[in-house]
Amino acid sequence: MNGKQVDALAQATKHGFVFLLDRETGKPLYPIEEQPAPQHTELQGEKLSLTQPFPTFPKPFMRQTFDETDLNDLLPDTSFQDIRERYHGYDKGHLFTPPSLRGTIFFPGLDGGAEWGGTAFDPESGNLIVNANEIPWVMTMIQTPAGAAPGESYLQAGERVYRMKCMACHGPDRKGAEKYPSLAGSGLKYNAESFAELMQSGRGMMPAFTDLKPEEVNALADYVLEGARFAGKKFPWSAGGKDAYRDLPYSNTGYPKFQSREGLPAIRPPWGTLNAINLNTGEVAWKVTLGQHPALKHATTPTGTENYGGPVVTKSGLVIIAATMDQKIRAFSKKTGALLWEADLPAPGFATPAVYETGGREYVVIACGGGKLGTRSGDAYVAFALPRNI
Repeated sequence: MNGKQVDALAQATKHGFVFLLDRETGKPLYPIEEQPAPQHTELQGEKLSLTQPFPTFPKPFMRQTFDETDLNDLLPDTSFQDIRERYHGYDKGHLFTPPSLRGTIFFPGLDGGAEWGGTAFDPESGNLIVNANEIPWVMTMIQTPAGAAPGESYLQAGERVYRMKCMACHGPDRKGAEKYPSLAGSGLKYNAESFAELMQSGRGMMPAFTDLKPEEVNALADYVLEGARFAGKKFPWSAGGKDAYRDLPYSNTGYPKFQSREGLPAIRPPWGTLNAINLNTGEVAWKVTLGQHPALKHATTPTGTENYGGPVVTKSGLVIIAATMDQKIRAFSKKTGALLWEADLPAPGFATPAVYETGGREYVVIACGGGKLGTRSGDAYVAFALPRNI
């Protein structure tokens, strides 16, 4: 910075920004501008921030706008017209357009931008290496039923609790979406007792719902398991007043991506990129498309894919990353971004590789768990090594 070495902290975000801070004080190394943010909302009680922070240095590492000219022109005509009509029905137009009852396009999407895999840094060039998702998502808000009231049945109470606690992941129709399972047939897997245990303990990505009262768990069980233990019975009502924490006026219908009928992103490629950002100049030193969508593997247009897991950079001159849904691991030149090597994996490596040395030989290992994005699941760790004579 200004010709001097500065110990810095770099944070890449889901919005496609990089914030550079002094590592010791946390103060921004370059100005961060508070820019006006949209103020219109139809959600009663919603209070929007007047501004949002925009770093002035370095430049964003991905697209941050999505207009009609960006719609996916690789789609068949009927599918293209469908996404075009849906596009015009949603709220959109700003990086920070708030959620709405009509549905709001979020781009960069709710998963980013940058992801949990992290970034890599090359001290020789000053390049920060970050992979990015460029997938639009849609969030639609929905009014939740009012809090428990006299005369409410157990089934009505179960639906109310479901909308408040479960709908965002499992959807308004209980059919789930992508990484969230369908609840259809849950009554064949659980009884009321085992369901209550699940709600208390959680499982996998599902948290424990220890804040639910026993009667709420019973009502939710009747609704989800489609049972009839409390058929005809009224839900116990307390006149203790509205709970501002629990009785929220809105929920959302889930976290769907904005996709075509074929399951392809509504935006034109690239859908995944690998970027080198020079922290000395603030410029993007190089950018390459990362991966090829399996449904378009024979297409002449590089598509990139949604990617989960970060890169590593080596002193020998490589950037190594898996992360893509096409089940490959790749090595790029850290100077130019040129693809130098790739190999197939038994399942997608949605993880950050590890690089290590033993016996004078360099290795890279990747966890191949897959499973996300409708891909093959796996349980392998795959290691690659440089030839012994190098």
